[in-house]
Amino acid sequence: MYRRTQLRALARRGLLVGLAALCLPACGMSLRYTVDEDMLQRLPKASKRSVYQAETIVTIAIDAKGAVKRKIDNALKENDRLDAKIDEVKAQRGKASGDQVTKLGLEIRMLEAKQDYNEALVDHQRLVLKLSDRELLLARAQFELAKAQLIKKHSIQGDMAVEDFEGQVRDIQARVAEFRKDVDEEAAELKEEENRWLEAKKAYYSAIGESSKGWWTEQ
Repeated sequence: MYRRTQLRALARRGLLVGLAALCLPACGMSLRYTVDEDMLQRLPKASKRSVYQAETIVTIAIDAKGAVKRKIDNALKENDRLDAKIDEVKAQRGKASGDQVTKLGLEIRMLEAKQDYNEALVDHQRLVLKLSDRELLLARAQFELAKAQLIKKHSIQGDMAVEDFEGQVRDIQARVAEFRKDVDEEAAELKEEENRWLEAKKAYYSAIGESSKGWWTEQ
């Protein structure tokens, strides 16, 4: 029978495969309309500076995606630390007697509940990561729209229509909104797992007569 550490090792390998897949355009989505760089070169210098300010939304989306990856990594690392802590407490319980056995059992239950919450958190963040891919694509579509609008404003001739760029943004926005519903639904399930951990945490600290604090149990 697999130990928790073995199960998490398998999950981590699966995560690496998943992250590699997410490097591809989200669910086959890609930009149909982009502004040719040659057309941008025909803009006045001051206008080019202003359009690239619109690229900020892309940078923000990239940063947000990086933050999600860090949350996943932190949760996995914390579960490794929890494994060591659980082994330590189990060893203490093996030498304990009386009420101490019960208290240490509650501590183990609390630590394992935190591991369960972390694993649920990783699953949720994987879904959030997919959402961030879509949001990044949306940010890029909005950036392309900003460039197309500026080119139109300066009456630069080309075979592109701003309406196409506007439609592209609307289409991706709709897909992002639809996927966000799935993320929100799973967030509610994650909250239930968190509540189970907090209940186990409260039970343990009530048993030892202390406040609910500890480096391995803090949110």
